[in-house]
Amino acid sequence: MKLLVLAAGMGSRFGGIKQMAPVGPAGETLLEFNLYNARKAGFSQAVFLIKREMEADFRKLVAERLPPNLEYEFAYQDALAGVPEPAKGKLIAFLASQGRIKPWGTGHALLCAREFLAGSPFATINADDFYGAEAFKVTAEFLRRGKKDIFCLPVYQLSRVLSRNGSVSRAVCGLDSSGMLKEIVEHTKVLQKNRRIVSVDADGIERTLAPDSPVSMNLWGLTPAVFSYAQALFAEFIADESNWAKNEFFLPYIIRSMLEGGAVAVKALPVEDACFGLTNPDDLPEVQSNLAALTRNGSFPTPLWKQGGSHA
Repeated sequence: MKLLVLAAGMGSRFGGIKQMAPVGPAGETLLEFNLYNARKAGFSQAVFLIKREMEADFRKLVAERLPPNLEYEFAYQDALAGVPEPAKGKLIAFLASQGRIKPWGTGHALLCAREFLAGSPFATINADDFYGAEAFKVTAEFLRRGKKDIFCLPVYQLSRVLSRNGSVSRAVCGLDSSGMLKEIVEHTKVLQKNRRIVSVDADGIERTLAPDSPVSMNLWGLTPAVFSYAQALFAEFIADESNWAKNEFFLPYIIRSMLEGGAVAVKALPVEDACFGLTNPDDLPEVQSNLAALTRNGSFPTPLWKQGGSHA
């Protein structure tokens, strides 16, 4: 099975390319710990979705350290990839004038990796979050069942996926009585405040969220059925020129649209693990401490990889 690793984000709140920050006891990146757990669960191939200008550093700091029996390929997120021809000329001129360097978002990243993933079910993760072994295990088990019209989504408790060092974006899920996903609502500014968990909207209005709310951390088990819908929705996104300056095309939006249209069902897979990541600069010591503790308790060896390998 293949694992798509979304690693093209700039990390603006973090202040650097967080996908390559050394956080493990032997200098490993956060992504490598996910790859270790994913490989144990049965994911034997990785597709790294990056920007072309990151490739040399990514190969040196991450890919060349990986073991030979973990195959990988590179896909590249380019601003013009997947853009319909009628909009492409005008978009090129706009990008040149504005100097936009941010990618279009995780939904566009999915489309950029389409050629590597079209043949069979696969999973997606962010490169800057740690998901825990259980999430990869339940996702792999679900995908092995081969249900073409059902996706899966490990869900975490909201209280276990927050940062102590600032706000984070979190997608809160609504589930029915059988554990199927009914809705997914993106909250772009979630933080702990006066012993509450609050979501702050663009107007500064606060909404209290329940600590046990099920949350997506963008680890999805998907099938190739997602691509045709993603392409159509991305064409709509690009057709609206108001999106060009700052807006992003997110993977949860694609899933939500498919749910609303009855095109797919999504099984929620509750997991007990905490999920932590590198959103804000002050997250770094906490992530390092968490991974050191997991290494001490035997969850990971150190160094993580006994022998690195070289790949095309």
